[in-house]
Amino acid sequence: MTRRVEILEAAKRLIGERGYAGTSVDDVIQASGLCGKSHFYHYFKSKEQLGYEVLDREVERFGERGLAILREPRISPLERLSLFIDDLVLSQAERGCKGGSCFGMLAAELADVHEGFRIRIEKVFQQWQSQIESLLDEASGSLRDGTDAGRLARFIIATLEGAVLMSRVTREVAVMQGIAVDLKRFIAMHVREEMGSAVHAGAPMYHTGGVS
Repeated sequence: MTRRVEILEAAKRLIGERGYAGTSVDDVIQASGLCGKSHFYHYFKSKEQLGYEVLDREVERFGERGLAILREPRISPLERLSLFIDDLVLSQAERGCKGGSCFGMLAAELADVHEGFRIRIEKVFQQWQSQIESLLDEASGSLRDGTDAGRLARFIIATLEGAVLMSRVTREVAVMQGIAVDLKRFIAMHVREEMGSAVHAGAPMYHTGGVS
C-alpha cells in the first residue's frame, strides 16, 4: 500500500465516522501518521481534493464489488438483487456498524452546500439506479404487470441507505438485517404469483448470524 493510499484509507475511516465537515486536515495527519501539514500537502493540495479522491475510490470499489453482483450473467436477475442486498448487510456487519455508505452521508451533509460533491454523488446514485433498473427490466417477465422499474429501483436504494444509517445509529446489524428482509418481501410483492416461490427459494441466507 502506497503512502497516498494509506492517507486515503485513513481519511475514509474518519469521514465515515465523523462526516466530511467533522474531519479536519489535522485529524487526517494524525490518523495516517504524517509529519505535518507540509507532508499532507505534498500529496493533496487541499482537503477538497482529498475528499474527491476518497469518494472516487469508494465509487470504484462499489462498482467492482457491489454493482458487479448486479451484472453477473450466470445468476438470475432477482437472485442477483437478493445477493446484492445481502452483500451490503455483510459489509456493514464487517464494519461493526460504524461508518457506512459515504455516498449517502456526503449527500446528506454536502448536497446543499458543496456543488462539486453533489454532482459526483448524483452520478453515483444515477449509476446505481440505472444498474438496478436494468436488472429489473431483465426480470420483467417475472414481475407483475405495471411494475415501474425506475420507481422500484429508487425505493430499493432509499431503503438500503436508510438501513445503513439506522444500523449506524443503533450499532445493531440486526436492524439492517431486518430491514433487508422486509425489503426482499416488498420486492417479492412485485413478482408474479407463479414465480414467488422460486424467488424465495433462490434468496440466499445471511452469513452474519442474523435473521434469514
